[in-house]
Amino acid sequence: MHPAQVRLLVESEGDIDAARLQTVWQNLIERQEELHRAFPRNGGSPKYKRRPLPWQQYDLSGLSTERARTWLDSFLETDRDQIIPTDRLPLMRCALACFSARACELVWSLHPALRERIDVQRVLNQLASEYGPGLRMMQIDVEGERKTKPSKNGNHAAHDTAMMAGEQSDGASADNVDDGVENQLTLIWETVLNTRVQRPTDDFFDLGGHSLLAARLLTRIEETLGIELPLASLLEAPTIRGQALLIRKQSGTASVEEPAREQHMLRQLPFFFLGGDPTFRPLARRLSELRELHNLGLQASVLSKLEDPYSMECMARHFVGAIRERFPHGPYMLGGWCAHGLLAYETARQLEEQGEEVAQLVMLESVHPVKRNQYSSWKRMIARVQLKMHLLKFEYAYMRQLNGAQARDYVSGRAWQKLNRINESFRQAMKITDLNGKGELAPRNPLDILYTAAARYSPKPYHGSVVLMRSQQRTYGFGTVLDLGWGELLGENLEICETPGNHYTIYMYPNVDALAHKINVSLRRAEQRVTRAARPA
Repeated sequence: MHPAQVRLLVESEGDIDAARLQTVWQNLIERQEELHRAFPRNGGSPKYKRRPLPWQQYDLSGLSTERARTWLDSFLETDRDQIIPTDRLPLMRCALACFSARACELVWSLHPALRERIDVQRVLNQLASEYGPGLRMMQIDVEGERKTKPSKNGNHAAHDTAMMAGEQSDGASADNVDDGVENQLTLIWETVLNTRVQRPTDDFFDLGGHSLLAARLLTRIEETLGIELPLASLLEAPTIRGQALLIRKQSGTASVEEPAREQHMLRQLPFFFLGGDPTFRPLARRLSELRELHNLGLQASVLSKLEDPYSMECMARHFVGAIRERFPHGPYMLGGWCAHGLLAYETARQLEEQGEEVAQLVMLESVHPVKRNQYSSWKRMIARVQLKMHLLKFEYAYMRQLNGAQARDYVSGRAWQKLNRINESFRQAMKITDLNGKGELAPRNPLDILYTAAARYSPKPYHGSVVLMRSQQRTYGFGTVLDLGWGELLGENLEICETPGNHYTIYMYPNVDALAHKINVSLRRAEQRVTRAARPA
């Protein structure tokens, strides 16, 4: 079953007290007679297990009307498309999106069985009454069908018109493009996805693609066109047209693009997310709705040309070059998850050494490797076992988003990957060389090479601002250390922000909304610091 949605417009004569609104809302729902029948406190066998009601809050006041609306519409669509069995969280959840100090929208998602038991109008009246004078509430949407009442300034209609115009423009440009690369890519996509691609702007993931099919797609592109694209490229360019542009750029056949970034740069700084594969798509989508996002990934062909492919410093020098090729001068903002967070750290440090400004570095669950290795070995072993359990939860959540055929394909692909890793471990145990006959690095998973480099890495001091995103579900031992070993090295430059989920599920639904919002808040603060520093005295 899909969750039912109720959307409420909340306005106030004064500033809205979000904390008080949350408290009143939670107390009100707890007292609902219908919920007491659905979730009996004592005795009997409840049909649904009683759980706390999740509440999330997003500050969208710093965004333009169009970006705020795009983000909220995408949030609603993702939330509405989820399938929730009776025993799965969340049976109910609320998200408060604040557009200004006195106006916001309250999104109420609940189990369809509860939708029939709750009098929405009664809830609205009681909420406004118990919150206090000056609060006005109006139901503007039920289960995805917006009511026809326009907003005061007509922004909704203007946004819808702009979106329609964009679709028409996109279709017109598609008719005028006759590109052999796009034709070749279309054949490759249809072979890998086993479906017909109608338009070059169709999204790979909307056509049924997932992380393993993405790897298969990029392998087929390399075999057919001789161009290697990193997995992260599918987050930035998940369409045939986008991939064709990347291929033309890499082969040197791209036409000169219009220099349209100068005005945009005055509003936002580019955020480079290092690493990431198609499983990061929910996070990439959320962030790209909020700001300019660039995804950079590792490629085996690049690693084979490095002086030391198992050196974090050598990898970072490559990314410094890739970043400065797109934007010769800062300020920059960088981020990465786990070992890619270490790579982002070293890249930021080298940019700083070159005299470039890095306004913000965001590390997601990145552990200081030296400090971790100083911890007890038996505690680290327990933590590894827990991480494997967390990974199983992630795999289960990811497969829940796939249909039957996709899930079977994903499981078989993961089994094949596991066999390959066992074979690689055997080769290492037998001390088989990593170099082929030409003296180049033999084909190997770039991620394995990165983790080997991360284990050898000893971070040097960095003087820029760093935000460390920590999951609320942690592993035993060193995982319970809040700063993950960075406090001594970074001092006051380190900010720690906690977000729902475990090491893996922080960037999966439903936790991804909170993570993307918290990342964007830290980036907006960095932009404000840069803007203030650039103003003349």
